Amino acid sequence: MARVTMVVGGSRSGKSIFAEKITHDLEQEQAGVVTYIATGTIWDQEFAKRVEKHKNRRPKTWGLIEEPCNLHYAITDNKIHDIFLIDGIGTWVTNLMYKISPKGDHQSQENQDFNWNKEHEDKFAEYLKLFIDACNNAQGTIIIVADEVGMDVVPYHKEARIFRDLNGMANQQLANNAQEVYLVTCGIPLKIK
Repeated sequence: MARVTMVVGGSRSGKSIFAEKITHDLEQEQAGVVTYIATGTIWDQEFAKRVEKHKNRRPKTWGLIEEPCNLHYAITDNKIHDIFLIDGIGTWVTNLMYKISPKGDHQSQENQDFNWNKEHEDKFAEYLKLFIDACNNAQGTIIIVADEVGMDVVPYHKEARIFRDLNGMANQQLANNAQEVYLVTCGIPLKIK
């Protein structure tokens, strides 16, 4: 079973930078091979700039897997890597929402017929279980970056409420499965598990 560390925080909390530091420190201690698993897909220029910032911060020696939905494959199909850094769960949740219940261009406000039901939620739960099982069957270390979105008001839009609920479900199960969990706020990590 892999050692799983979860780093959770709000937007611009410093969670990714902290997770990268943990990963770098482990790489130095263990002389391990690091693979960064990116869940983001570029849908506009602003997000492309965010991705570029992340790329520029990472050491060039780290491997890269771009996997928006099938995190379980990214882990199980790559046996040679000692340390995985997955960034991040919030984007993965969003990707799965629109894969499971597609409505065309998920950035467009024109199509408001997003459909979500119990069958879709069950499918999401299957992906989450596959990912947790992959973590439990892997070797080495897995560091997971996750978004905390449950400390705000109830979102106005239906899709945002669905995202918040799915993200919360994923965070709870992933944190329960992790050996260590850090909450990062204002750039300061607090170990909560």
